[in-house]
Amino acid sequence: MVADNRPSIPEPDSTGPEPKGAGGDPRELNDDVTEPPGKIWFRDLDEAVIEADRCIQCASCVAACPSDSIGIDEAEHRPTLVKMCTGCSRCWDFCPRSGLRYERHLELAVEERALEEPATYAARADGDAAAAGQDGGAVTALLAELIESGDLDGAVVARESDSGPLRGEPFLATSREDLLEAGGSIYNQTMGLGRIDDLLAEEGLDPAETDLALVGTPCVIQGATALDRYDHEPADPIALTVALMCTRSFEHGRLVSRLERFDVDPERVDKLDITAGVLYAFDESGDVLLEADVDEFDAAGLRGCSECADFVGAGADISAGNVGTEDGETTVVVRTETGRNAWESAADGLETTAIDRPDTLERLADWNRRRAESTLPRAYDPEGSVGISYEAHREAYDGTDREPQPLNPARVHQYEEWC
Repeated sequence: MVADNRPSIPEPDSTGPEPKGAGGDPRELNDDVTEPPGKIWFRDLDEAVIEADRCIQCASCVAACPSDSIGIDEAEHRPTLVKMCTGCSRCWDFCPRSGLRYERHLELAVEERALEEPATYAARADGDAAAAGQDGGAVTALLAELIESGDLDGAVVARESDSGPLRGEPFLATSREDLLEAGGSIYNQTMGLGRIDDLLAEEGLDPAETDLALVGTPCVIQGATALDRYDHEPADPIALTVALMCTRSFEHGRLVSRLERFDVDPERVDKLDITAGVLYAFDESGDVLLEADVDEFDAAGLRGCSECADFVGAGADISAGNVGTEDGETTVVVRTETGRNAWESAADGLETTAIDRPDTLERLADWNRRRAESTLPRAYDPEGSVGISYEAHREAYDGTDREPQPLNPARVHQYEEWC
């Protein structure tokens, strides 16, 4: 088992809200709140985030729902109501685009869990994972070593689905062979955080007796670590978090359409890669089908990604990307004691060189933060309260180009029946 040295978060005091920065429900961490606010329904989240085209498909709302009322619309690839909403407000509380002030949550996570000096490495796999994985396969090798050593029972990763070219799906890898099959990057969200229970059930694994790694974009890790910090139970199987450095994820349909506008047949694309601001599409033989400025694909990105300042995945145990190291190498930042234990345990499968944190990484992280600050209608406030009330969100977003939108008429009847 990967050693977990996270501090125990105190349970909320039933007599009133916890002080800012303590454990408990994020709704109780708003300054000057003396009692929990009124119910917030999934419909409120739907209008404020999903219909407003701000959903980042992290699936935090799905994972947070205690009644399994929220599922995933496979056709539209977004959260949707599948049975009666109880109005518990948890989908709102844990969504990084509504009730979770993610920048404050990350500040607290770093204060509580981060190493005094996170270590940065240039790394590549030592063996078969090098060719199968992205940028030298360091993440693939790391996870394979941890599974083979028994430190982990599996890893929730992304792999390409059979349902369409370049479409990702969540996958529970429980062996090196599984990881090699899933190697490489997927550039659309798979909503794996919301499907962990289903993935475990398919493998006949008990969540209470299973240790998993969760690999995902920084927003996915934000949701997972918030659930762990304030809720504990839904994130219990997650023993290690690995963030893939990210400035944007693509909406699958728009990505495919954009490739077609460049006269690239998506069926021929075996791999995408983004390096130094350039998007490359490769065929199965490794030949370049497309080389284009990634900004040409802005319209294919998830609009809510521009509100995120967390390029590096500051809340993760380990962050990985391809910024600041040579081709064929992964830039890895080991951030927590849990991450360091995993890194040391997997050392035999990796070729690593300790490096200073690259200037290019710092510059990109700074650019990403400034973009978020300029995009967010609300204040970007790492020292604010963790929770954002529905009223405060509406006050900030109403009248902007990101304001809540009424439900699609086809969905109204569903809500009238279930809410």
